[in-house]
Amino acid sequence: MSERPGFSIRTAIIAVFLSIFLLASSTYIAIQLGALPWPIIFSVIVSGGLLKIVQRRGDVDVNEINVAQAGSSIGGLIAAGLAFTIPGILFLNQEKGMDIPWPNPWLLALLTAAAGILGILLSMPLKRTFIDEEELPYPAGTAGAELLRLGKTGGSRLSLIVCVGAAAAIFALLRGQYFAAGITFTSLAAIGIYLTLVPLPLAIGSGYILGHRAGFSWFAGAIIGWIFLMPYLSSFDMSFENARALSQILGMGIVLGSGIGFFAAYVAPRFQTIFSSIFESRSGFMRLLPLILLISLGSLWLLGVPWIATILTVAGVWIMVAVAARMTGETNINPLEQFGIFIGLVIMLLYQLGNAEVGVYASFMIVTFVSVACAVAGDAGHDYKSAKLIGTKFMDIIRVDLIAVLAASIAAPFVLETIRLGSADQLFTPAMPAPQAQLVAGSIFGFEYPTAFMAGFAIAFCGEIINLFLPEKWRGKVMIMPAGIGLFLGLGLAIPIAIGALIRLYIDKYHARHYLAGLLIAAGIMGGEGIAGFGNGALTVLLSRSAMPSSYGSNGLMVLFVTVLILGLVGYWRQRNVG
Repeated sequence: MSERPGFSIRTAIIAVFLSIFLLASSTYIAIQLGALPWPIIFSVIVSGGLLKIVQRRGDVDVNEINVAQAGSSIGGLIAAGLAFTIPGILFLNQEKGMDIPWPNPWLLALLTAAAGILGILLSMPLKRTFIDEEELPYPAGTAGAELLRLGKTGGSRLSLIVCVGAAAAIFALLRGQYFAAGITFTSLAAIGIYLTLVPLPLAIGSGYILGHRAGFSWFAGAIIGWIFLMPYLSSFDMSFENARALSQILGMGIVLGSGIGFFAAYVAPRFQTIFSSIFESRSGFMRLLPLILLISLGSLWLLGVPWIATILTVAGVWIMVAVAARMTGETNINPLEQFGIFIGLVIMLLYQLGNAEVGVYASFMIVTFVSVACAVAGDAGHDYKSAKLIGTKFMDIIRVDLIAVLAASIAAPFVLETIRLGSADQLFTPAMPAPQAQLVAGSIFGFEYPTAFMAGFAIAFCGEIINLFLPEKWRGKVMIMPAGIGLFLGLGLAIPIAIGALIRLYIDKYHARHYLAGLLIAAGIMGGEGIAGFGNGALTVLLSRSAMPSSYGSNGLMVLFVTVLILGLVGYWRQRNVG
């Protein structure tokens, strides 16, 4: 298939705009939910809709939509790289009484940009092996390409996302004002079950997107931990707080053990294939590689990472990017923070063998750098797959991805800072648990119950290896990593996740033709609630520095989202009637 161009000024502007939108909403979602589904479908629909609004007449070139969506989704992955790691600094300061400094936002932006660009450059030579030769599925990229082929972008679908998102945002604001702490079922405490249910539409939407296997596995982990394990531990006169801590640390061990086990099960038999093309590329953009490597080393050093550790970090990224691209292509899963933890622990171990220390702050920077690079590389693989299926010019995808990385990287530290200041009283509570950041913090500093962590790690690691040898019909029936997240986060979040998964199962089984409509509703809910959460935090920070009552912020947001909701409904019904 011949390649056709799709890059233009307007596609770049839309990509930057949506990338920052997804950065803001996804940062909030990642901290609150502990998971972040691929934002590609959302990007395809909204990019197509915006391009049709801008063009007004005639059909929009499908390659322009493809380029715009490729850059747009970058913001969500940059958000994951930072939100899954950096808040762990706050956790150690709050829970362990440490005094780790918060990174300078400009230096963190430099680190993020260097990691993101390095992730793109190192993923480029992998296209030949993973996309052209092996034809790995890259499910999210393939799904986006299928939407583009069918022409299912923009129009009433964009309006549907807008009105659903605005409704979800209004609900989130009302929830924050009237029952932010959720609904606690105190009657269950007598039998050792502690359940606080926080109504989270975005969790239902996430459960729908994740599907029934991941959603039910998440729910099963919560059942094991909060219905059986915690009451059992409490029967031995262990306090609820200690029982919860032990169960959550066990869940963290399962999450990390699953990631490392998955790594071992997939990388070992494919080592030569994965790394055969990592040093090959004929692209002119690869001439940037020496400069980006120097900037990467410099940014790590400026953020307190020792020189030898900076070199080891960049070398580790070279390996982990290939692993992330392969794993994402086959499974649609990219445990990016666990790649960062793996490299961080290896470097810490090497320093300990030399009777030296990396330092806690420097370790966070190492994990963040690797996580961002792996996040962007995984997303780039989806973009390359979609480009091949549609016939979009490969280098246009690279151009827009590089632009989006720069824009999102500059904004990301300030988005994270806004959430840190605006939601300080909710961080590391059931409302905003930030589980991945806690996992990173525990891996660097150490866990309160190391035996429980190692037990969970061993169980999950062995489970992933055993899963490799199971018959095809049994393989992957129970997903270990989501079960560990459910064990950590509890029933309050697992119940809406399971509801979303149950809806998806029903749709897939009896009304498959409505799958896309459900997907758009889920994406709208997650985007609306995510941007409302971020916007409320931003206004809280802004108004705390003025004499204006903070209630004005929520009221102003309410008026804004009601207006957007009305406009979205009008647009939706107009498009429907025209169609």
